[in-house]
Amino acid sequence: MARAACALPVLKVRLLVFLSSLCMSCGLLMKAARSIPSTFIKENASEKVLHVYVPSGDAQHPIIRKEFSSNMTNSSGNQITKAANVSAGRSAAGRGDLAKSSQQPCTLANTIFDLGFFDGVDSVKYLQDGYCVLGVEADPQLVEIAMGQHAHWIASGRLTMVNVAVAPSEGQTWTVFYRNKCTREWNSFYKTIGCRTCTPPIVISPAACDEVQLVTVTCKHIIDTFGVPHYMKMDIEGAEPGCFEAFRVLGPAFLPQFLSAEITEMSYLDTMHSLGYKRFKLVRQDLLHSGVASKSGPWGDLAYDCRVGAVWRTYMEARWELHAILSKGYDANDPCSGGICPVHSQGCASANMWYDVHAAL
Repeated sequence: MARAACALPVLKVRLLVFLSSLCMSCGLLMKAARSIPSTFIKENASEKVLHVYVPSGDAQHPIIRKEFSSNMTNSSGNQITKAANVSAGRSAAGRGDLAKSSQQPCTLANTIFDLGFFDGVDSVKYLQDGYCVLGVEADPQLVEIAMGQHAHWIASGRLTMVNVAVAPSEGQTWTVFYRNKCTREWNSFYKTIGCRTCTPPIVISPAACDEVQLVTVTCKHIIDTFGVPHYMKMDIEGAEPGCFEAFRVLGPAFLPQFLSAEITEMSYLDTMHSLGYKRFKLVRQDLLHSGVASKSGPWGDLAYDCRVGAVWRTYMEARWELHAILSKGYDANDPCSGGICPVHSQGCASANMWYDVHAAL
């Protein structure tokens, strides 16, 4: 009994020491929990932090990078998640393509500038082929969708999104942007494109578009910031001359090896030639339309001219063909049919026929 009585105080002391140590451990754990970086918490909440480039409003540094956070697993129904869910199969396939293409680091020699990103169909094809892509899109809503739909490409560094509107020319203030109610493919700084009606005959109507205010940057700003790509695709609905101006100012050393643009007038072809491009193809885009959306299709040596296929034409050969196309109407049996709706036209019978011109140095 005496020994048991003596042991009791010792047990109490040991118990108090144990409880004290336990409380200290709890305190350390609580302190550690409070000190966990917010980035760690975000990762554990399936929150991915991506980056997007936007206009800064600063003339010295007109394009800046900022964080764009989007929850990639939340099924609450926001626009980003809806776009990602609709394209779940394509995104899963994209991750497989990412594993294959990411072995080669991004350099300007394997980078494509996609000016007029729209729904990203062209960019995804470039990415799947192993290229890196700079996607330039003026419409903030389309960029928001892209940040969710193509998040795996962006997070990998293979795709860089730039939410800027390219000015159609330098030395002029461009602020009013016309967002088409029929298709965002026709979004433009020009009413004659952005305010087209949906069904033929095409007319220009204020009811067919919404006016929005956008801050522009020049094509030169994009090249100054990101460099000269191997290939530049321009589908920016009348703003292409702004890039032609940039190339003329910067000089021949800043020309991409390959260049393409939607073409509805001879001046584009003439300007490309004056810049130093020597080989050309006229590619029908109506044949690449799915009935729901369009894609630009193969480029460079793989682009398919309406008459000579994969063969490049000289400037004079392409000019003669384009002159004929602009002078005639639509003919279903003509491989190089006319029927184009010009960029600055006040209306046309249809907007179902259009061409891209592909150029090579």
